[in-house]
Amino acid sequence: MHTPLRHIGLLAILLALWSAIAAPAATPYEETATRRHWYNSFIRPAKGNPQDQLVYAESLRAAGKLRAAGKQYRLLTVFWPEAAEAPQAQLAYARILDEQRRWQDAFDEYTYLVEHYSGTFPYNDILQRQFEIAETLMNTPKGKFLFLPGFMSPERAVPLFEKILEHGPEWEKAPEVQYLMGLANELSQQYELAVAAYLTTQVRYPETPFAEKASYNRAICLEHLAHEEPNNEAALDEAWSAAHQFVTRYPNAEKTPAMLTLRDELLNRRARLAYDRAAYYDTIAHQPKAALMEYQDFVRLFPHSDWTPQAQKRIEALTHLVEPTNEHAHAGS
Repeated sequence: MHTPLRHIGLLAILLALWSAIAAPAATPYEETATRRHWYNSFIRPAKGNPQDQLVYAESLRAAGKLRAAGKQYRLLTVFWPEAAEAPQAQLAYARILDEQRRWQDAFDEYTYLVEHYSGTFPYNDILQRQFEIAETLMNTPKGKFLFLPGFMSPERAVPLFEKILEHGPEWEKAPEVQYLMGLANELSQQYELAVAAYLTTQVRYPETPFAEKASYNRAICLEHLAHEEPNNEAALDEAWSAAHQFVTRYPNAEKTPAMLTLRDELLNRRARLAYDRAAYYDTIAHQPKAALMEYQDFVRLFPHSDWTPQAQKRIEALTHLVEPTNEHAHAGS
């Protein structure tokens, strides 16, 4: 027979067990911050203080256990972010990712180092390594698998270049970084973004070699945009202006002959559009006064084009047609 006392004893045991499970476990360290990943709540450092943790991580690295070492370096920065050992651990973690060719992850961890532990490492060396990683991502195929070659994805490098410029606007390679932002967009056929990046290179760094490269590439990108909209006169005008600017500013450059050819081609396309507009008013809309004005503007802007002689003939004919009409209008008034 069950007695009340036995029930009470069993209840006390159950309460004690529940309390033991629910009570927080004692830990030999104080967690001051967390970083990014959800599993930080389930993984703990191997040692109870940052000094021993760093020694342990270093021993793993010396033994060639990079994955395990990286994990312990990172846990040090997670649980003791303000410790004197944290910057060294953060740098070591980034370099391990770098050695493992995990380029994007390595870049992100170098960025964390720059933004949280400035002044504790050789700044220019880190910018240089981030620059090299960004170039690698720009020039390395993405999605390679077995015998499949993958595909180029240079736009991946653009946010990396932006971050480098954010951290080092006065860095000696800043002009090149700005130029490469344009190149990455150009290679991705993001021509409008490329044009903006190239123009920034020209404006911010006009006396560097990258200003010349940016000027040339900007004209090429504008020509692509004009080609996509062949009847867009504004796009053609901007492309021609960029080409003309290049040959004017860099008359002795290696690429000037090619740019002269492009400039003349763009001028010819502009002339053809302008002539076609005048001809429309002349032969389709039958608006002789508007046609006369368009032909006159055409001859003024393109005096040496293939269509100039024909435009001059139409000016002469339309002048005789429009002037009597104007005279009759004045007489009637």
